Amino acid sequence: MDQTNKFNTGAEYALSVLSGKWKAVIVFLLAGHPWRTGELRKQLGISQKVLSEQLQDLIAAGIVERHSLPVILPHVEYSLTSEGEDLYAALRYLNYWGEQHAQSDPHVDIQCTEKMHELGLDGLCVVTKRHLNHWKQELVRKK
Repeated sequence: MDQTNKFNTGAEYALSVLSGKWKAVIVFLLAGHPWRTGELRKQLGISQKVLSEQLQDLIAAGIVERHSLPVILPHVEYSLTSEGEDLYAALRYLNYWGEQHAQSDPHVDIQCTEKMHELGLDGLCVVTKRHLNHWKQELVRKK
């Protein structure tokens, strides 16, 4: 017998689809063009196991699709489905809302906002190992 998952609102369901540390970032990366598995791993700096789990969850939710390309050196690409593109649009607004409301809270510091605006990007910050190392150095300096 299949058990039905119950949610109070559509927003609660949408957030459950994006639960996990990397799913929203993966959706942001896939908006615009497909990525190969190795490219995603390199950009995110995460293990193959974690990336595979996150991608499988997003595929099961109908947000991401997997394409096997039959070339001499076979490879796989991932891209957003039309539902994934809709979710990306909602994430962009959610990011904008968070940036606006964080400005009024002195205890909140959104790390990527300034850099994203400098680059002309409006979306979720793509956290990489380079970002994490930079933030770690900032924390050490503040002590």
